[in-house]
Amino acid sequence: MKKKKRSKPNLIVGLLVLALALVGCVAVAITALQGIDKTISDKNAEKYGAYEKFIAPVIMNDPDTFDDVTVADPEQLVSIAIWSVLDSNPEPDKYEYTDAGMILPEKEVEEKFSSLFGDEIKITHSNVDGGGIDFRYSEKKKAYVIPITGITPIYTPKVTQAKERASTVELTVGYLYSADWQQDSQGNMTAPEPGKYMKITLGINGDGTYFVRAIQKISD
Repeated sequence: MKKKKRSKPNLIVGLLVLALALVGCVAVAITALQGIDKTISDKNAEKYGAYEKFIAPVIMNDPDTFDDVTVADPEQLVSIAIWSVLDSNPEPDKYEYTDAGMILPEKEVEEKFSSLFGDEIKITHSNVDGGGIDFRYSEKKKAYVIPITGITPIYTPKVTQAKERASTVELTVGYLYSADWQQDSQGNMTAPEPGKYMKITLGINGDGTYFVRAIQKISD
């Protein structure tokens, strides 16, 4: 007997739920932060917002620290790259689907990996833990299987300082626990106090784009 497959429309709706759970939470948080924080200039608010958007999928599941990206946990880097693809509002209808979920080609993950972490480190494809969701790698399909489910990021970022140098940007980043966001009686989002602060160093490519070079604890 042929196994009955879930309909593609249902899978697409499921993917949209997954993507919007992530994108919506991050977008609302970053937009709210720009409106809440009156201690920085409008110019810096726009710049800090761009940094926050770039690093949001990097910190969402609180990866381990590393002094240099070349010694970071490769599984965590792949997970970050996959989440960053989902955070970029992919068109669900262009993908293949199975009962297990959406088939995400490894090429898209590789491109995102390179844009996030530069060219000094090469991706190693394998099954990875995506912050409570298993992303299974298919050698046969040269792709990752993305389960259709919702997820809320553990943390969203708040950049409080940016030290810009010739080849790097050193960010001081507050990690805001996503579950602690509140809504006041007027419907405005109220940001929680950061649960911790981290230093994230971005390298600068020749074309002016960034890549993550290090994630480090800030000494007390």
